[in-house]
Amino acid sequence: MRVTRETLLKLTKDTVQKCFVPDMNVTAVFLVGSLRPEEAAVESTADVDLLVICNGEPPVEREIVKLSNDFHLDIAYQAASLYAQPRELRGDPWRGWALWDPCLLHQKGRFFEYTQSIVRSQFEDIANLIKRARFFSVPAREAWYAMQLDPESANPRKLLEAVYNAANGLVILNGPPIPERKLLADFPARAQSLDQDEMIQTLFASAAGAVNGELISQWRLAWEIAFKAAAQSPLDARLHAARLGYYQAAITSQLESDLPTAALWPLLTTWALAAENGSFDADQTKAWAGVCAEMGLGADALPERLQALDAFLDRLEEILEQIAVENGV
Repeated sequence: MRVTRETLLKLTKDTVQKCFVPDMNVTAVFLVGSLRPEEAAVESTADVDLLVICNGEPPVEREIVKLSNDFHLDIAYQAASLYAQPRELRGDPWRGWALWDPCLLHQKGRFFEYTQSIVRSQFEDIANLIKRARFFSVPAREAWYAMQLDPESANPRKLLEAVYNAANGLVILNGPPIPERKLLADFPARAQSLDQDEMIQTLFASAAGAVNGELISQWRLAWEIAFKAAAQSPLDARLHAARLGYYQAAITSQLESDLPTAALWPLLTTWALAAENGSFDADQTKAWAGVCAEMGLGADALPERLQALDAFLDRLEEILEQIAVENGV
């Protein structure tokens, strides 16, 4: 059966009507993410991103709801209080872009119209642009300092999180953040559009040592075993069993692209999460340690990764300072 955007949208609207419309604590529900544009193409395996605004404390931060073997809802819950000062959202790259042009599925009152109108006003001002960039660059630099000063506290997940923030600190200058699954796949084009081609290799060097598509393909079975082990009792919603096919599809499509090494990112980030889930047996622990050694994520290679990350952040900070000076911010 061919699944279209309209099919998924109907399933989503039915879920919203059943689960959220009757809930008096739900202020609004939005469709966000890759399925939002009307012209969006539906992949064979995909998620549907929902943002649920709650009047009061949300029941959970994130929830995965399986729709079928190939599709699931990825629901983010947030308190309405986070949106009480719409002007501040202009400097928030996640909430600001989420409210820029979502698909409204439900609301009580006029929360959306009021909030969006203020967010959009002056959204492109340089001061707000720099705020959105520093939202990512500052924690990336703080993480670098922490790992530099205390290498024993570092681990692959912390490093990759810093790399992700660093990358988005740059690309936020010409659009929304890159979704985690597609970071290395989308970053080159975004960097090139900013005339920052030289930062592409530096970012890849920050994430791992020398790697190629053949190696990634060889690691897929061990990665899948690790994911399934963590999915039995996941501490992070990204490891939910319903998301396995979602990541498998991303890895496959990226391996078959013109940039097969981009597949390293969805494989690596989820594997690093699974490694911290406390669900590995001895064989899975050994497999992960071996992959880290090959990819340059072990303790011996950490200085090389941190050096590349430092170079990337140095250049990013120079760019932001230059923009600020040129615009008197």
